[in-house]
Amino acid sequence: MTRQFEYKGIHYSVTVYERATGRWTWSFQIGSGAVCKCADFSMDREEIARSEVMRKVKWQIDHKKWLKPIL
Repeated sequence: MTRQFEYKGIHYSVTVYERATGRWTWSFQIGSGAVCKCADFSMDREEIARSEVMRKVKWQIDHKKWLKPIL
């Protein structure tokens, strides 16, 4: 399920889904940027995956890692 959120005035969406039986993974998009997916590992529970993606998104926003470099 995809949900929409706002953090520090920046909109983002988070999707948490079951990848294999009982294994959960996630993806997110900040603003109109690229969709980032967790391809490395999956979690045992949906709640853990949701917590992990929310932590990751907030870190990206706090450190401005989601902004494209200006050339």
